[in-house]
Amino acid sequence: MNRKCICSICAALLCSACGQAQASMPAEITAAPAAIPSASIEPEITALPEKEHPESSSMLDSPLNPQNIDDYLFLDGVSYIDTRSFEQVVKEGSIAGFQHISFYEMIATYKPEENVLFTMDKVRDEDGNVITALGDPGSFTPNYEESEQILEELFPKDHSYVFIASAGVESAYMINLLIQYGWDPSTLYNCGSFSNGMGSDIAYRDYEGAKHYIPGTDSYTVSTSIDWGEVTPVQN
Repeated sequence: MNRKCICSICAALLCSACGQAQASMPAEITAAPAAIPSASIEPEITALPEKEHPESSSMLDSPLNPQNIDDYLFLDGVSYIDTRSFEQVVKEGSIAGFQHISFYEMIATYKPEENVLFTMDKVRDEDGNVITALGDPGSFTPNYEESEQILEELFPKDHSYVFIASAGVESAYMINLLIQYGWDPSTLYNCGSFSNGMGSDIAYRDYEGAKHYIPGTDSYTVSTSIDWGEVTPVQN
């Protein structure tokens, strides 16, 4: 808004100067119109780009990545989630505007652990063949009767979500978990790697053009514990 106001003021001053110059010239001389330089203003981004492959949780199919995520930060109706560990966030740094919900320490892991909401495992048929891969929709089972309710409290379904991870893996798992429990996959974005780049995917912390990088520190020893309050373990 400020940029538009400044441009309008400049244009008004130039036009006023042109009018004074024309008034002082002889009548038979026609003054050439003054050239007013046009300001190059990029259109304001107000929404996330559409996913070409809405069902995909992969960072390879995502329109967002560490190189363009800065352009899509701080949008209304969008929540930005960092799925790395607590220690990584402290030591490696973070991105302004991202909330921290550690996937492996809070949401899901490979075996049942106290205060982790879900366990993920391969699903096999009667012959032992894998029919659902680890981390895909359908591979998550709740550890507590309240796990799904807590998930909905953490991730209201009326928002879009942008996830970032160490190398994109935790984000993919997080998206697949939400898809399994009814979230619209077209509103779930994997923007790739914060810590470790893969192939052409440059990690955000290594990207020279990063505008909203908050540096980490090695000055602290990180110790964490999670407590969801009174929850009821699922009896297998």
